[in-house]
Amino acid sequence: MRKFLPAVLALFFSLLILAMTGVPDPVNAFARFQQQAAYAGELQTYLENQMKTYKIPGMAVAIVRNGEVEYLDGLGIANPDGDAVTPETPFLLASVSKSMTAAAVMQLIEAGKINLEDPVEKFLPWFGVSGEDGSKITVAQLLYQTSGFSYIDGVQANLKPDTPDALETGVRELAAGSLEFNPGDGWEYSNLNYAVLGLLIQQVSRQRYEDYIQDHIFTPLEMDHSYTSMSAARAGGAASGYYPFFGIPVVYDKSMAYSRATLPSGGLWSSASDMSRYLIAHLNGGRYNQTALLSSASIDTLHQPGYRFDDEQGYAMGWIVVNGFMTPELLEPIDTELKDYGKLTVLFHEGDWTNYKSMAFLIPEIDYGVILLMNTNNPTITSGFRFFAWDVTLIATGGEPQYFPPAEDFIVRSSRWIFSALSLLLAAGPLWSFRTLKKIQQDGSNSNASTRTVLFQAAIPILMVIALNGYIFLKLLPDNGANLRTLFGFAPDLGILVLLVLLFSIVWGMISIAIFGSIWKRSRKVILAKEASTG
Repeated sequence: MRKFLPAVLALFFSLLILAMTGVPDPVNAFARFQQQAAYAGELQTYLENQMKTYKIPGMAVAIVRNGEVEYLDGLGIANPDGDAVTPETPFLLASVSKSMTAAAVMQLIEAGKINLEDPVEKFLPWFGVSGEDGSKITVAQLLYQTSGFSYIDGVQANLKPDTPDALETGVRELAAGSLEFNPGDGWEYSNLNYAVLGLLIQQVSRQRYEDYIQDHIFTPLEMDHSYTSMSAARAGGAASGYYPFFGIPVVYDKSMAYSRATLPSGGLWSSASDMSRYLIAHLNGGRYNQTALLSSASIDTLHQPGYRFDDEQGYAMGWIVVNGFMTPELLEPIDTELKDYGKLTVLFHEGDWTNYKSMAFLIPEIDYGVILLMNTNNPTITSGFRFFAWDVTLIATGGEPQYFPPAEDFIVRSSRWIFSALSLLLAAGPLWSFRTLKKIQQDGSNSNASTRTVLFQAAIPILMVIALNGYIFLKLLPDNGANLRTLFGFAPDLGILVLLVLLFSIVWGMISIAIFGSIWKRSRKVILAKEASTG
């Protein structure tokens, strides 16, 4: 922490220089950026509307163009005390961190210490994954997410204990796991890829991953409000993270998952003002002012897809690349200067966490970039937050926002309501079963019709709960890259509801089985009695 006297002297000389040069006070610099952007009023209206619609407590945004910061602002509150979000407020970057880890790897490649085709075991001799040639995974395959590590394993890695050696411990534990496919034979997004890269950086550079990022990315770019740990970020005034617990935003800082095991893939923190410098370096051939983060050739390599999903889309090093993100046909009804550029190449990456959302967005053809940082997220409509970046871009280029709706399907968007209704239905199921049985028993009827009715009413719940839970745990959750453990870690209210559905299903199923067995025995007694009377 700075001493009092140096701080006073620094402030004095800063004010003296400003008074002599007439440059605006840097404390209010973001107000100046707002004023110089012709679209500032429209953009602020849009952002405030979206914050209200999506229940976002606080947001910071930076827009860069032609090597300059064009717009910089903070909106809403950073914490329960009501402190305002500013462009200097740190937020969790989540998976936007991957691009910084990739940049660090590229720096080591420039230094001649790593090659893209080097196997990881060259630097970590003990590295390996059981089967499928896991020991032959290359640096490039980690960067491009083609190693074979699974998405769900990468999510679960975020839930590992946060210890000083968690990064190496987590990578060593991969030896007990398995791959989804042979390295290089497919693509699957996984945090494990960038966790391994982080340890590789640490091994090759002989610095802790945190120290390397600080010394080679944050410090050169003057990113003074960026951090490599949650504790340091909190001490630096980071925004509190809010989770919409059953739709109500609540601070979730103390319970949020955070571990050094996945720090290189999703644990870095930064502010909008700091990220504006980082984006400028990516758009300006690796340079920010007089600082060279990487060479222009390395930036080109960093942005070039190493795996293509199709002719138009691919994954580069910590960036998703889309060629023709908005075609002239799609742009036709939109009055914007983007029409003049035909098919645009867009690089973007989003960061998703329980209580934070980030979005980095670059369009190299027009030397444009935007970063959006939010202190909340919502797993049922998280794609809607992603689309903010494109609407902001439309506004910044002379067009009108389209208010793109979330892309999640109806079941995901309505999952809180659906699972709440299922919980109530399944909780009432056992009462219905007991009431039905009691009613038929009170009728005193031993007819086959009564027996068939009760057997039918007992069997239906059994079949229903089996089908329901089979769909939830074998289809719905896997298709959305989740399981019960990750739900509790990243969507706790949904985790509670799914657990209630499971527990009530088990109770109703067990009661129904007991009723089915009881009626079956009763039916057998009736049959035996009839056989005895006729025999």
